[in-house]
Amino acid sequence: MGIPLTIFSLYRLEGEACSRHLLLRVRQPGFGNADAGEYEAAFGAAEARRRALLDAYAPGTTAQLVGELQSHPVGEVLDDSPGAVEVELWVAQTRYGAPWVVLGTAEDEAAFWRGVEEDDDLLGLGPVRPAERLRAHFLADDAEL
Repeated sequence: MGIPLTIFSLYRLEGEACSRHLLLRVRQPGFGNADAGEYEAAFGAAEARRRALLDAYAPGTTAQLVGELQSHPVGEVLDDSPGAVEVELWVAQTRYGAPWVVLGTAEDEAAFWRGVEEDDDLLGLGPVRPAERLRAHFLADDAEL
């Protein structure tokens, strides 16, 4: 059984003389592993939610995927918030390369790395130091725009 996933996708938006970041949280439903059609439907549902958020927030801009995390991030803000807020993020590349990242919220980089080290799932992704600090608008597929 494919478990439901919470997927965080970080984009750089390029538009009229400015560049900004957008972090999306979408929920992919679970699916039966034995049924390729169920997998495709679950993946398609998450992708449609992601596309709808991008189109609603940034119509007419170019969105470049910076990274994706299919796990719980550091800090509680991104899991608990309904979205539609500005967030300060720490983002670290992983040993697996693009597009995989580890990200989250923390008061400083040292606190971010402590949070990573306390989470076996995040640590297993092989995050690479240093982390980069970014400001992003955060939207969730289960919240109002």
